[in-house]
Amino acid sequence: MTKIVRAAVVERGASSPHLVEITVDGVRHDEILVRILACGVCHTDVAWANGELFPIFPVVLGHEISGVVEEVGASVSRVRIGDRVALGLSHHCGHCFFCESGRPMLCAQRTRQRARFFLQGTAIEQGYGVGGFSEATVVPETSAIPIPAGIPFEVAAIIGCATVTGLGAVLNTAAVPAGATVAILGAGGVGLNLIMGCHLVGAESIVVADPDPGRRNLATQFGATATTEPVEELLRESHPTGFEFVFESAGQVEAMELAIRITMRGGTTVLIGAPPPGAQMRIDALNIVNSQQRILGCLTGGVRPSIDFDRYFRLYQRGLLDLDRLVTAQLPLERVAEAFERTRRHEGIRTVVRMGEF
Repeated sequence: MTKIVRAAVVERGASSPHLVEITVDGVRHDEILVRILACGVCHTDVAWANGELFPIFPVVLGHEISGVVEEVGASVSRVRIGDRVALGLSHHCGHCFFCESGRPMLCAQRTRQRARFFLQGTAIEQGYGVGGFSEATVVPETSAIPIPAGIPFEVAAIIGCATVTGLGAVLNTAAVPAGATVAILGAGGVGLNLIMGCHLVGAESIVVADPDPGRRNLATQFGATATTEPVEELLRESHPTGFEFVFESAGQVEAMELAIRITMRGGTTVLIGAPPPGAQMRIDALNIVNSQQRILGCLTGGVRPSIDFDRYFRLYQRGLLDLDRLVTAQLPLERVAEAFERTRRHEGIRTVVRMGEF
């Protein structure tokens, strides 16, 4: 059964989202309809709205989502109506080469979702396959993860991107060992989760570089052992030969090139940020060979939804992840444009848009 809801639609690049009524298509046998209650504003949402990431409009953005299951397809068995759920971004099939080798974010199915959102009868883009700045959405059942009792909806929402990306980069992609030396470029939502991940595994030093003094101060509060501006000479003052692991979460080519340069011989660079399509880096190719340096791409922390969400929920419940402090503002759906502006201005860490009372 179709459902008419309010959603924040971005009509074209370099414009703000505005509320309109859209039609959400009915569920198919393996899908669920979720009444969305909370959705965080990520930098990539703003980059898309700015026309810097994908040229696909109109679109309903938002991908850090939590809510309640309202309808299930005939073959759905993972969740039931009334379940509190967070939504992952893998949208994976569960049986292809990448799914069965533990890399569901590479599943071809995740980018082949059918049209589910319609504006005046015309299909519009369901951003990242979820479209979280809407009062309801339809997703495959594999994208839904039950939320344990006691975890707030706003925390469950940001786990869906900022946390799975940051912690996943440390635990899944890089497998940082205890005692490692680490540099992190960028202290936004993902960067602060990177810090918590490195702290969890017992990294010996965690040096965080960010141009914003306020974010450098936050990085220290979250466990950074030192902070600095993103300048190579300053980063090398404490580690002249480079760092064993360097994580880039700024989404800028210059930061990616810097990350590679300050990685020590035999070390690992993990590139996380999302620069504009077609952006190219310049690297010293021979040096990469001679230094046996690894450069790894990291898409949403290599998340395995059924494994990783549960792990991060439990770490939060034990007090090992300070996720509440990442939510620095909560605004109603009517103020979604303001939420985007806060993120554009780098105001706070995560602004969460609330679709209703929890």
